[in-house]
Amino acid sequence: MRKPFVVAICLLLATSGAPSFAQSRSGASIQVTLVEVPVNVYDRAGNAIRGLTAADFELTDEGKKREITHFEEIDLAKVAAEKGTPSPAARRNFMLLFDLSNSTPTTIGRSREAALGFVKDELTQADVAAVATYTVENGFKLLTNFTADRNALSAAIMTLGNPKFFKTADPLLLAATSSLGGDMSAAIVLDQRTGKMDAEEAGTGGGSHDADMAQTAGQLNAVNSRTDDEYRRGRVNAQIKTFANIGRILDSVSGRKQIILLSEGFDARLVQGREAAGTNTQTQQENDDAISGSGNFANMEDRFGNTASTNAVSTMGEVLKRSDVVLHAIDIKGLRGDSDAAAGNKRSSNEGLYLLTRPTGGEVFKNANDLSSSFQALLKQQEVVYLLGFQASGNTPGKFHNLKLKVRTPGSKASYRTGYYEPNANPSGLETTLTAGEIILNDVGMDSIKTNVIAAPFPVKGQSPQVPVVVEIDGKSLMAGAKGQAVNGDLFVYAFDRDNNVKDFLFQRFGLDLTKVGPALEKSGLKYYGTLSLPPGDYAIKTLVHMQDASLDGFKRVNLTVPDFSQPTVLTPIATEQPGVWLMMRGASKPGRNYDYPFFMASESFIPAYAWQVSGAAPQHLALFLYNVDPKDLAVTGKLKMADGTMRDVNVSVVKSTGPDAAKAAQVMLGLKTDGLAAGRYALDLSVQAKSGGWSKAFTIPVYVQ
Repeated sequence: MRKPFVVAICLLLATSGAPSFAQSRSGASIQVTLVEVPVNVYDRAGNAIRGLTAADFELTDEGKKREITHFEEIDLAKVAAEKGTPSPAARRNFMLLFDLSNSTPTTIGRSREAALGFVKDELTQADVAAVATYTVENGFKLLTNFTADRNALSAAIMTLGNPKFFKTADPLLLAATSSLGGDMSAAIVLDQRTGKMDAEEAGTGGGSHDADMAQTAGQLNAVNSRTDDEYRRGRVNAQIKTFANIGRILDSVSGRKQIILLSEGFDARLVQGREAAGTNTQTQQENDDAISGSGNFANMEDRFGNTASTNAVSTMGEVLKRSDVVLHAIDIKGLRGDSDAAAGNKRSSNEGLYLLTRPTGGEVFKNANDLSSSFQALLKQQEVVYLLGFQASGNTPGKFHNLKLKVRTPGSKASYRTGYYEPNANPSGLETTLTAGEIILNDVGMDSIKTNVIAAPFPVKGQSPQVPVVVEIDGKSLMAGAKGQAVNGDLFVYAFDRDNNVKDFLFQRFGLDLTKVGPALEKSGLKYYGTLSLPPGDYAIKTLVHMQDASLDGFKRVNLTVPDFSQPTVLTPIATEQPGVWLMMRGASKPGRNYDYPFFMASESFIPAYAWQVSGAAPQHLALFLYNVDPKDLAVTGKLKMADGTMRDVNVSVVKSTGPDAAKAAQVMLGLKTDGLAAGRYALDLSVQAKSGGWSKAFTIPVYVQ
């Protein structure tokens, strides 16, 4: 699902929302895309340089100078202070990667503490992070997608993905649930002073949890006790290759990516040999034996390193830099001496961590208990991001383009990615997950599949209000992505609170046989119904429809307030739909959520619609749901916005009303006279207020006249 809107340089398309295509003389399709390059510029002291213009930069693509057609300066410090959201290309993305193959039960706790401290103290409102683990046996495992949800990040850090404690039904890994206590917002509680988990709040014994995690780490680490160098070198090579693959996968994520590896590291001698670390007794003895003719270099790799391993490190560094990934490392071993008694007095070194991070320009942090100053210096360099955009074309999916940048500012240093890939026509499953998560997290406009969304809260006695979500999916858009006679897709629905925490989500996979439903689908489309559970508050309801076979997407965001139903409440008016118009699909109910269908008017159910159809053989109506409001005290007026922008008074009438009932709930059905209106689309500004005064509400409703 690597989108045309992302071109490996990790940027958005032009505002048209889709790439433009031109036909070459050979008949090959050439894709023209806006490529944006995020750049950090700082002085010798590491301070971000502000106030530069496009004229201060010169950018070349494969040696060809490119005109900078888009330029923007983004001050992330200001964005964070104002609790804003930066452009995806300017956003900082951190991945906390736990190296479980090079950790011990003792250092696992230290690494979790360091990671929790980073999430709690260093991440700003404008930053996002992901959590992953690595083992030689099981490879790379993504526990959480890039997210601003601190609860999900903390849960993943505390459990390291142990299935006994960490479970998620979310295929995009934006939300997490845990057997520590169910809802993550309650299960993982961080002490604001120490960053440690409160075991009592989490509903489990901290000692049992830590013992299980230590046992897991011990099992994974036990194989490292083998002393055969060739075997251990193979494990190191596997790790290096995996890290290169991680970099290639992360190319699908916009913006600069910072991998923070939490590890004790490996024996660098396996890659670069003893010579790189200086002389020692063994080397001196080998030299003496060679001079006397009584010996030979029995193990050249041990002394001078392994060429294949060295080349693998170089390749890894190049791949990471191409994908704008910087690899940092935290030495979770803590303070080291010249030897490690636990390892048989072998030389104790973190040189393996430097070996991994050096080619990417990353840093090694040696004291896992005090990371604040180091990370603050790192983040200070990146406070200002300059986005340089240019038009690029290509017809070779996956091809890499080299980029070079010059900054015409004396004494400055620039950090930027060294190139970009043309869009990948066959993304991996993990690339699909990362790209879909980015669309949802960053509100990336995707409309190759046309959708409309209705979300409305309803009170539930003794529980959080239920929030039915109705997604209308245009049938012709779906059929455009059909593979043969089959339409396959995924539907994701997420509710984000004001702090970008996922409070609930829905997922539905669907498959349609066009031989059976093609005519009905083309006539209208597919209408999905699912239900969230949300406490009172403000939310962003985000939906994404993804066509698996055609890489087509439709994204929509609607803002929703779940009210305190004990106060006078008027919900956003909901249009009614005639039955038999849409193909209907109802999502599966989550355990413990057997909600009643709430869309009733005068004991008759109706199907919600996004737009109000006010003419035709069977015109729709508009339903108002009231709580602690007497329908007799209601005054409703409306103005219709015409095609030329002028406003026209219209007659909004009450067709029927019910209630209030014992729960102080009432409903009102509205009608609209459209005499003299031409067919077309309009917008109705609806005013609802109490005749007795005290409150008023205003709504804008799309209206279709046929």
